[in-house]
Amino acid sequence: MLSIIIPVLNEALGIAATLQALQEQGDGCEVIVVDGGSRDGTPALVRQFPVTLVERPNA
Repeated sequence: MLSIIIPVLNEALGIAATLQALQEQGDGCEVIVVDGGSRDGTPALVRQFPVTLVERPNA
């Protein structure tokens, strides 16, 4: 299995498109999004996708 780790900080404008594109690639990969304390709603957007969200404030 391939794991894709995506670090984010205040990426609400682009993360949904990124995750949608990965989802369209099909199964076979695990997507982990690591949020470093976003204040723009990024975590809420990420939760709409079947990915793992790790929240690390002040990271």
